Amino acid sequence: MIIEILLVPVGLYLFCGFVFAIAFIVKGVSVIDEGAHGGSIGFRIIIIPGTMVFWPLLLKKWLRAKKQQHD
Repeated sequence: MIIEILLVPVGLYLFCGFVFAIAFIVKGVSVIDEGAHGGSIGFRIIIIPGTMVFWPLLLKKWLRAKKQQHD
């Protein structure tokens, strides 16, 4: 019971992270880091786990970078 209470939010967090990671590796990574522009598919696959864990921070950074591009 206690394990379920802990694992459900963690699973939901990682699921949201995976959904975010798909969009991020397609568009966001090159917006945040110019060095990643034109990065290989291998590089993009390798960053998926880290993106899933740190997705709230990366989302914030991505939105900030998009806002600066429009200013």
